[in-house]
Amino acid sequence: MIRVSAACLLTLLATATGAGAEPSLLVSRTEGQLLNRAVPDVPVQRADGRTVILSSLWQDRPLLVTFFYRNCHGICSPWLAWVRNAIRDDGGLGRNYRMLALSFDETDTVGEMRSQAEALGLGDDPEWFFAVADREALERLTGALDFWYRLDPATGQYDHSALLVAVDNGRVVRALVGGSGFTERFRIMARELRGDFLPVYTVPNQAAWRCFSFDPVSGRVSVDWGLLLLGLPTLTAMTVTFGLFRRGPRRG
Repeated sequence: MIRVSAACLLTLLATATGAGAEPSLLVSRTEGQLLNRAVPDVPVQRADGRTVILSSLWQDRPLLVTFFYRNCHGICSPWLAWVRNAIRDDGGLGRNYRMLALSFDETDTVGEMRSQAEALGLGDDPEWFFAVADREALERLTGALDFWYRLDPATGQYDHSALLVAVDNGRVVRALVGGSGFTERFRIMARELRGDFLPVYTVPNQAAWRCFSFDPVSGRVSVDWGLLLLGLPTLTAMTVTFGLFRRGPRRG
């Protein structure tokens, strides 16, 4: 089994290295670079007008953090709706984590944060926070989390990424970049935040051969065909060797 496991690991590494042009691998690399990243404890102003530091939101449970801006004509509203729906489907908000949606547009106001919360049906949710921050706080936080955004002067709109990070005790424990497989990967992240031990974690389309598969809905881990395929030569060699020992040396 040690040889088979090593073969699986080498196969997965070789597959990932050889398929570097695939978008899913670029997403996975971005997410992986943020793991265990320290998050600055900056002040933010919530939609209720209170100014708090981030550590007050993650002090007793993990905090999910995403970025948006109120006047976005592109991905922001659909992205926030996806996150809202994924959280509702999971049912862990307030019990296993809190949620912060932070505007990265310095012109956004507290009143606009209240309007955004109400537009998403989240105005009365005590565990979902919409907030603004000053330039220094935004630069520190977005810089630490590699969140990029750029204003297009011609349109007045920002080009930006879609990012969701889970912060526990001031460090990133999981990061998700919006795209294919987001809902499934959110379920996996939510299970981790509940304290479930997940022996495997896969990104959709990450590898052609997998030794194990994980179902985020049932929590079951099953043997995948990659393990069987890689284990077949070992099993064959063991069978032949055992047969030779049983038959013994040939007599002249």
